[in-house]
Amino acid sequence: MPCGRQRRSFREGPKLPGTLDFRLQVLLSFQRALWDMVTPPLRGVAIRLTEPLIEARFIYEHQPTEDEIQIVAEVETYVIADFTPPTIASFKAVGASLLAPRELMTGEEWVYLRHEAGIEA
Repeated sequence: MPCGRQRRSFREGPKLPGTLDFRLQVLLSFQRALWDMVTPPLRGVAIRLTEPLIEARFIYEHQPTEDEIQIVAEVETYVIADFTPPTIASFKAVGASLLAPRELMTGEEWVYLRHEAGIEA
């Protein structure tokens, strides 16, 4: 190896402290779980992490339909499948009028936020 450097395997990745590592794992899990699950009425997805709990709010521009509630349940299944016990998930679908601002609750962060002209998150 040049300059005495060891080659690191791509699969190893950096070792991070517990909570940061958990956060990154959750964000990557959401990235995959949201594939083909974002519908036009979805305004945003906010998560709150308090290891081992993953909470998510899917904010729709109307009261969620049964189909949208099912989509949220599928995303929850995909996310929790990436973790082992004692990790637990609690996802919910909520409605928020287009006139209402999208606001984070205490401890939340956005994992998805659609563009809405003239509306700030």
